Amino acid sequence: MWEELLVEEAKERKRIFENLSMYLERIVEVVKRLDPEAEVYLFGSVAEGRFLLSSDIDVLVVTRVSPGRVLAELWVNGIKEPFEIHVVDKKLLEIYEKRSKIIRVDRDD
Repeated sequence: MWEELLVEEAKERKRIFENLSMYLERIVEVVKRLDPEAEVYLFGSVAEGRFLLSSDIDVLVVTRVSPGRVLAELWVNGIKEPFEIHVVDKKLLEIYEKRSKIIRVDRDD
């Protein structure tokens, strides 16, 4: 029984990684509805290209909206595990830039 659950979880994670751009678009859409000025970044092992299917997908949301509100809206819109959402204000962005490669995903340039 638990083996079947592990297999299903692995299949779901694989599907999410294969469709990552769709999920990132959904995250951007939800965040921009809350705060049109918000910025969304991918960082960590996925941004660095050294991830496994067991890895979290680290997403940084830079906004003035409270973390609780952002996380609740993302949850309601289906953004759950394996996403690890970090919600910070603009002044903390520099810390993330120093710690890890970050890729902005909320614009086309």
